[in-house]
Amino acid sequence: MIRQMRYYIAVVEAGSFSEAAEVCHISQSAISQQVKALEEELGVELLERRGRRFAVTPAGQWFYQRAKRHVAEVDSTVREVRRIGTGERQQLRIGVLTGFSGKVVQGAVSDFVASHPYVQMSLVSGTHEDIFQKVVAGQLDMVINDQRRALADHFVNEELGDQPLFAMLRQDSPLARQGSVTLEDLRDELCIVVTSPEQRGNEASYWRDVMTVRGDLLFVDSVEDACMNAVAGVGWLPCDRDMAAAGTVLLPLTRGEVPVTRKMFAFWLEERDSSLQWEFSALLARHFK
Repeated sequence: MIRQMRYYIAVVEAGSFSEAAEVCHISQSAISQQVKALEEELGVELLERRGRRFAVTPAGQWFYQRAKRHVAEVDSTVREVRRIGTGERQQLRIGVLTGFSGKVVQGAVSDFVASHPYVQMSLVSGTHEDIFQKVVAGQLDMVINDQRRALADHFVNEELGDQPLFAMLRQDSPLARQGSVTLEDLRDELCIVVTSPEQRGNEASYWRDVMTVRGDLLFVDSVEDACMNAVAGVGWLPCDRDMAAAGTVLLPLTRGEVPVTRKMFAFWLEERDSSLQWEFSALLARHFK
């Protein structure tokens, strides 16, 4: 059935039997027969024929998504077996948004390494745009990022959930005695943002227009610099609950009475899709909850 799935995926993506046949290097009649045999085996119509054209049925669309994932998993398994057999280790390179939960990532990595001893993992952290550009360039296999743009079709976009944001404040700040802090409370305080000099304009737009921060922004190059400024009382740092620093407190950040969150995703290029990304993103989602 794997071969028939490949043919069916090619037909759906090409939008025609003739073009799919060229991609699969078989005759048009052969690929048509294989798709028909697949439908007979499943007992449902995947394509609604309309002369030389067709429309994908609801069952066909659902099967297309599952078949594509299943074929990618089979291909990944075959590659991994071959690598193990030759002594070569498979790699999974992951980019993590600065400020994303360390406990979530650590828990997912621990579980993944235990079940994939032959996979070599590497992790780097960075700003949204830094790690996004690296996955586009093929320098990373997947990234854990927030959503700043419309979800692209050529990416796999696995939603992990909404990440609550906290405000890191010096512990003797007058606001530190509160159970939570609103963006309005912080309007006269500097908001500390970690980013590269090249991305300051994008980050400023995000924190002002999307996250509705009203105070001035202080840009720093690293998390260490950000925490140091928060410890010194220079400003407040929007962060995850796992980013506690000595001499500071973390307060839930709200917009009025509503918690401030950012939607987190695991992203990777469709062309680099494999079972490894799916398995690791599933572990992330489990630990995220």
